[in-house]
Amino acid sequence: MSNFIIPKKLEVQQMLGMLYDGEIDVEESDVLSTDAGSKTRVAVYIDDNDQPVCACTCDFPFTAYAGGALTKIPKAGAEEAANNGDFSEMMLSNLNEVMNICSRLFMSSKTPHLRLDKTYGTPDEAPETVTGMLSGTLAKAGFQVKIDGYGSGKLSFVAT
Repeated sequence: MSNFIIPKKLEVQQMLGMLYDGEIDVEESDVLSTDAGSKTRVAVYIDDNDQPVCACTCDFPFTAYAGGALTKIPKAGAEEAANNGDFSEMMLSNLNEVMNICSRLFMSSKTPHLRLDKTYGTPDEAPETVTGMLSGTLAKAGFQVKIDGYGSGKLSFVAT
């Protein structure tokens, strides 16, 4: 059993809905691949001993649309970034804020504390401690997230 919570669809819908004024739709989906070469960003969460214990993974469309919609970056720019993976600093900064807020989805009053450590552009950029944690995870959930006015992308949660 995991030491941390893996959120359910409703919890993801509610948390992201607060960020995007309820203008999102969340459906259960496959968990994103973190294999070498995947086009997946990896936000890593660490415990109080600075060990990686959880991660959120996002495909390029989620990165672009979640990062773009938070500060109303024009849809055309977000679509282009979703297609080519060339994200503006503002999109990445916004995504980092979304990932920071998502840390709450892993915790309850009964779980250990964790915090966002770093977001990697792909699993290939992550150190061995992170890739080892990803391959050894005990709990996973994937979601397809549609942000109104932007588009749809995938977001996954993994925990040890």
